[in-house]
Amino acid sequence: MIGLAIDSVLALGIVWLALQTVRSVSMLQAVLMFIVFGLLMSLAWARLHAPDLALAEAAIGAGITGALLLVTWRRLQADGHDPVDSELPAQSKWLTIPTACAAALLIVIVGWIALQLPAVPGTAGDLAWQRLGEIGVSNPVTGVLLGFRAYDTLMEMAVLLAAWLGARAVATTYRPGALPGPVHVEVPLVGALLSLVVPISILVAVYLLQAGGSAPGGAFQGGAVLAAGGVLLFLTGRLEAAPRTSGLERVGLILGIAVFSLMGLMVMATGGHMLALPGAWAIYLVETALLLSIALSLVLLFAAAPGLRRMS
Repeated sequence: MIGLAIDSVLALGIVWLALQTVRSVSMLQAVLMFIVFGLLMSLAWARLHAPDLALAEAAIGAGITGALLLVTWRRLQADGHDPVDSELPAQSKWLTIPTACAAALLIVIVGWIALQLPAVPGTAGDLAWQRLGEIGVSNPVTGVLLGFRAYDTLMEMAVLLAAWLGARAVATTYRPGALPGPVHVEVPLVGALLSLVVPISILVAVYLLQAGGSAPGGAFQGGAVLAAGGVLLFLTGRLEAAPRTSGLERVGLILGIAVFSLMGLMVMATGGHMLALPGAWAIYLVETALLLSIALSLVLLFAAAPGLRRMS
């Protein structure tokens, strides 16, 4: 009964926060509601026994995305484009209510169909569980991602790199500095917190990378946590946008795809299957490269800049 009560509160809270996010007349309030929505979603994934998704949702959905929305709101406000309540168009109940009813009906239909489908044996999770010894890890989630969905994992990295390239193509203007206005004000408390939080983010990222072979974690979760440390450095002015991408940053951006692809081609050259990683050492090598590329890509996307450099 306690578990059912918790799940009911989570479900109602998620729906209410989603509604408040899209209906809020204040941009700042909508952003804050979205951040809380992401935190509740991470709790929901944890309740569904999906800790890997919960970690990713908390780090990326609520953390980095929430910070990005707050910075966007700050930039709009500084540029004089922040809308006030009177400038927002009135919302028509004749449109919102039918849309909400149609969406709810669609959810009910999809859920009912999913419940009617028979359970199919031999799924990727079952196969990964049976062959964990061959894959070289004891975590079935990592086994599925790198043993049965290696192409998907590689394409996810390609999508992340393409997102950064697309952002660079769209953002034609270069905006130096972390935020509009004075950013060189040194606050002693901020420096002390950074000296504590940033090293902890590195340690947590390394732990998640190492734990990914036997417990929830891995390159994507660790990369998101490491990127959070970089975002903090950017927001506090320790890092600033650079006018061009350095050679080291270019290597970091393509490192994950390059190492993953080269490892897969090496296995194929020795008579194996493409991307069939030969043991735990290859998995950790690929995961380390992926972690660095993910972290760098997320920080550069957040900064909306070609590169980063230390504040001069």
